[in-house]
Amino acid sequence: MRKVFFNPRGLRAGWRLLIFVGIFVGLGFLTDWILPKIFHLKQRAFLDPVAFISNDLQDLVLALVATWIMARIERRRFADYGIPVRNAFGRDYWVGLAWGMGSTSLLIGLIAAFGGYRILGLAIHGGALWYFLVLWTIANLLIGFAEEIQFRGYLLATLADSIGFWAAAILLSIGFGALHYFLKPHERWEDFASTGLLGLFMCLTLRRTGSLAFAIGFHAAFDFANLFLWSGQNAGEYAVGHLLETRWQGPQWLTGGFLGPEASWMVFVVIGLMFAVFNQLYRHKKFPC
Repeated sequence: MRKVFFNPRGLRAGWRLLIFVGIFVGLGFLTDWILPKIFHLKQRAFLDPVAFISNDLQDLVLALVATWIMARIERRRFADYGIPVRNAFGRDYWVGLAWGMGSTSLLIGLIAAFGGYRILGLAIHGGALWYFLVLWTIANLLIGFAEEIQFRGYLLATLADSIGFWAAAILLSIGFGALHYFLKPHERWEDFASTGLLGLFMCLTLRRTGSLAFAIGFHAAFDFANLFLWSGQNAGEYAVGHLLETRWQGPQWLTGGFLGPEASWMVFVVIGLMFAVFNQLYRHKKFPC
């Protein structure tokens, strides 16, 4: 029986993953039951920044608590799972931020070059502009931290311990794409594929930089530029408080349709370029150590 649960390195990775998921899901059910009784939170639109802040802050706290418990059990540090502590906002974070903003801008530029995107003017002005700028900055920062730590923190490091880094990265990236595909309306294969490939790209950044700081910055900026700055659709909606009045015209393969630029075929050109350039700039493996 001991061999079922343990190997020479200790508790087998599969059991550790089950414990982590159990803690995360269990705490999630508990907070979903308790918080509405305390705060009486009202239902908000799908792309409301306040809803993102509330949901992703909760997910981030739960992921950190579950990771902390597992780190105590395994006698390891957050850094062993790729989670940045001291350097969370260091150089890699800001470089990732620039990559996220630049890649989305290139994507929108390609769509515009083929006549699929046009800016008509500002959608918000004055105080509302600054209000939503702050809200969407906070919301996307939390998205970056929450989703990266959930999907490419403990889960990736522990699964990699069992089946190898790239097998784990591919498996979790497929799962990342599947969650978007099955849990959002109007989904198509393009969004499944692009989300999965973007997840795999962020796994590569962890592998080559040694932490999730780059991926967190990239994820935050990529979503900020899509939802707020360039004001694209997502799941058939525009973000509450988006910056620009825009016109998206042309075939669905170009504009992404209801799913926005992440489902445009141009995104695969951008993702391919990102893999190629990043692979040349960051050549050496740094994670796991």
